[in-house]
Amino acid sequence: MIMPANPQNHQNPTASQAPVSPEAWRKLMTERVNPTPEKAPDGLRASSVLVPVIIDHERPYLILTKRTAHLPSHAGQICFPGGKIEQGEAVLDAALRESREEISLSPDLVEPLGFLPGVVAAGKFHIAPVLGLVNPDVDLVANPAEVERILPLPLDIALDHRHFREETISNHGQYYKTWVIDHHEEYIWGATARIIVQWHAVLNGVTT
Repeated sequence: MIMPANPQNHQNPTASQAPVSPEAWRKLMTERVNPTPEKAPDGLRASSVLVPVIIDHERPYLILTKRTAHLPSHAGQICFPGGKIEQGEAVLDAALRESREEISLSPDLVEPLGFLPGVVAAGKFHIAPVLGLVNPDVDLVANPAEVERILPLPLDIALDHRHFREETISNHGQYYKTWVIDHHEEYIWGATARIIVQWHAVLNGVTT
């Protein structure tokens, strides 16, 4: 895992020099991501998420989900599609399986580009993020049992350090620092925000 340095010191990779074609993004991503996932440390539950990127009308964007309010964990939070890795299942396969279950994303429409640095969530889970380029003609449908709605987040917002901040929050009576990314009325924090901030660091070659 990496803990990025102050993102305000990094350049913004989605500014004027950012690629806009799927081919250019594919080249940038495959040069900067890991070809293999991090292994979950002993004692942590292994899970994975898909970080889906869609290149559409020269404005690439991420696909996030907002979890339904009735779920027993992470209710109402903004997250990437994903979940627990089953026994004998590969990191990529788990991310694709969960994405199909949550947002009807067919694995055939995803081009895996590599793996981002892992993050630890709630002190119990190790999350391996899989970066994937998604066919722009995809028709996504939220599974109402798990997903309240699907949220597109433009990369020029998601990877702009001016939208990053650290905040101390209270969660179930515990206080801790977390990265936060605001987008309109949505509040992206915790592991999801950390994955995005670390991706920003990877794009800028920061491995602190």
